[in-house]
Amino acid sequence: MARFGPALAIGAAGLICAGATKAPFTDTLSLAKFIAQVKPAKADQRIAYGPAKSQFADLYLPRAAKRPPPIVILVHGGCWNTQAPLDTLSPVAAQLAAAGVAVWSIEYRRIGEPGGGYPGMYEDVGAAFDKLREVAAARRLDLTRITVVGHSAGGHLGMWGAARGKLPAGHKWRGADPLPVRAVINVGGSPDIYRTADLLPLACGPDVKIEQIVGEKTAERPDPFADTSASKLLPLGIRTRSIMGEYDDIVPPYAGLWWQRFGVRKNEDVDTVTIKGAGHFDLVAVSEPEWQQVCALILAEAKR
Repeated sequence: MARFGPALAIGAAGLICAGATKAPFTDTLSLAKFIAQVKPAKADQRIAYGPAKSQFADLYLPRAAKRPPPIVILVHGGCWNTQAPLDTLSPVAAQLAAAGVAVWSIEYRRIGEPGGGYPGMYEDVGAAFDKLREVAAARRLDLTRITVVGHSAGGHLGMWGAARGKLPAGHKWRGADPLPVRAVINVGGSPDIYRTADLLPLACGPDVKIEQIVGEKTAERPDPFADTSASKLLPLGIRTRSIMGEYDDIVPPYAGLWWQRFGVRKNEDVDTVTIKGAGHFDLVAVSEPEWQQVCALILAEAKR
C-alpha cells in the first residue's frame, strides 16, 4: 500500500509551511503555551449551517486558483469541550490555503454548550460536512478531492464524519446523501474512540466523561459506540492516515497504530507516521518545526 514517509517532510511544502527551527529534545508546547502563541488568521467567509452560536464554518480560499482547488475539511480538537476555540487552528487553515487548498474549518457544539457533546456535535459535524456541497458550488471548489484533517478530538470527529455514510439507512445522523470524502488525516488524535476510551482521563482529565462524548448505554441503545466510533463502521474504503507526535503525552502515538492495526485487518488503506520530537500541540503550531512536516504530509495527500 502507499505510504507517507518522513522524506516528504520539508521539500513538498517549501516556504509556505515554514516555521522556526529549534534544538532537539526541547520542551514540547503545553496547551497554555500553544494558545498564547496563536495569531488568529481571518477567514475569507464565515458561513452558518444552523441557528446555534457554534453552528458555523470558516472558509479559507487559495488565491488565483486556475482550476477548482481541492478541499481540506478541518476539524479542531480541545477534548470535545470549550477549552480550545476554532481560532487555534486558523493559522493552519491560512497556511494550507496559501499553498493552494481550500479549507472548510468547522465549529460544532461542544460539551458545556447547549446541545453540545453527545448528541449535538454529531448532528453538527454531519450538517457542516453536507453544507460544503452548497459552498463548493458557489465557490467552484473540487468536491472530488476532499481530505478531512482532524486534530486531537477532531481526529475522532473527522474520522466519524468521513465514515458517516456507513451508518444504517434512515439513521438520523446519516442523512439522505452523506458527503463522500477521499481521505482522512488524523493529527495527534484517536480515530478509534471505542478502543481508546480508557485514555480519556489521561487526555482530558477527570471532568470529561465518555458518556458526554458517546452517550449513555441504555436498553434501546446497548452499544453507545455503534454509531459514534468509526471503528464500528469498518470497512470504510477511505484512505486514512494518522500523524502522531513522538512525545505526545495527551494522545500517545500508539493510538494511531491501534487504528492502523484494526484497519489493516479490514483491508483498509491505512498508515501511521510518527513525527520525531513532537508533542501534542507542536503538530499544529505553525511556529514549530514539526508543523513543517505535518503541513507537507497534508498537502501531499490533498493535492493527489
